Amino acid sequence: MVVAHEELSSAPSPSHGRALGWPDISKAIEAQLLQALASKTRRIVLLDPDFRQWPLSSPELLEAIRLWSHGGARKLELAAPDWTRCAQAHPRLLAWRRSFDHCLKLYQFEAQDIGPDWPCALMAVQSGVVLRVLELEEGRAVWGQDAGDRQIALELFDAIAQRSGAGWALTTLGL
Repeated sequence: MVVAHEELSSAPSPSHGRALGWPDISKAIEAQLLQALASKTRRIVLLDPDFRQWPLSSPELLEAIRLWSHGGARKLELAAPDWTRCAQAHPRLLAWRRSFDHCLKLYQFEAQDIGPDWPCALMAVQSGVVLRVLELEEGRAVWGQDAGDRQIALELFDAIAQRSGAGWALTTLGL
């Protein structure tokens, strides 16, 4: 159930809200990502244990990322401790990456690098929304556009990215 904290309107993506259950969280993530991509923001960061529940294989979302990437100096940054499940859950994303990997920056970090102040998963948009998945099993998420919360989220993501290595190699080199 997606619940907006503002009056009901025809706006597809309210600026504040919450979602209960993964089907609704996935819809909220996709709506917020599409809105951010349409706004031509320069930076979007995503953090999750494996991204398998995220709508990263949505054809509409992949097309929006492709169009957004043509604006130059734009990055979609993703961080996870393990990319195996993401690769299995999103074969369309893997195929898409072969042509458009230039607009993605993927990090792999040690799970213990996430402290107790972090949510289970996070999306932060420069000059936009912050969405936090607070509970992974049943799914519970909140989002808003508080500038202070956004600054904290981006700084925490950057701290993890600085301690991370490259993640989910597009190709595997062998001897």
